[in-house]
Amino acid sequence: LEPRVLRQGIFTKDVEDQAAVAKRLSQAVNDGFAGTVAMASQSAQNAKRARELQKTMDSQQKRLQSVTEPFKGLSREQMTEILMMAQRFKQQNQEKEKQQRIEREKQRQTRSHGMGGMI
Repeated sequence: LEPRVLRQGIFTKDVEDQAAVAKRLSQAVNDGFAGTVAMASQSAQNAKRARELQKTMDSQQKRLQSVTEPFKGLSREQMTEILMMAQRFKQQNQEKEKQQRIEREKQRQTRSHGMGGMI
């Protein structure tokens, strides 16, 4: 590797010193490996993301299995009956919640009227 001529006169020439040559060489090496480094970094990120996704998938699979396990071995008719029962429970809960809201609203109105409307 030869030092580059920075400026040439008739009788003299200025050339790079060792530090400038080292800097130029380092820059050339860095430029040459920049793409490789970027791809390696991206590859590492992709591998990390893949591991995270695998963990998530494993966790979700376990959760799904814990939910479906109690229903294994039931007939289609039994499953339909269970689903209908669950729907009835859901409707009952919604109705109960609605009644509780109505009751709370009545109590709130009773309190506000009992205080002469002053809140």
